[in-house]
Amino acid sequence: MNRSAGVGRLVVFILLGLILGGILGEVLGLVLGQIGVMSGGDMNNPIRNFFVKAWELDLGFKDGWALDLYMVKLRLGLGLKFNTCSIVGMGLSLYIMKWSNRG
Repeated sequence: MNRSAGVGRLVVFILLGLILGGILGEVLGLVLGQIGVMSGGDMNNPIRNFFVKAWELDLGFKDGWALDLYMVKLRLGLGLKFNTCSIVGMGLSLYIMKWSNRG
């Protein structure tokens, strides 16, 4: 395997881990929120907040970069959102990638 294929594979595994971990975090947040409501509390409980609390990074302007040419409007921006489960998912995907190359 050449170096560029290895880097591409690494990027794919990191992105898949972040996406699947983020989805898992949102689902876990809904489930833990419902458990909190059923136990007499509310959706905003500390255990749920640990998994759902997100660290956001916005690159560019708040609403994105806009180029308005009257008939055409071009808007660019990039935002990243990490939560605890997405970081765990990334670590797990890197572990799977490390051991899946054996053959």
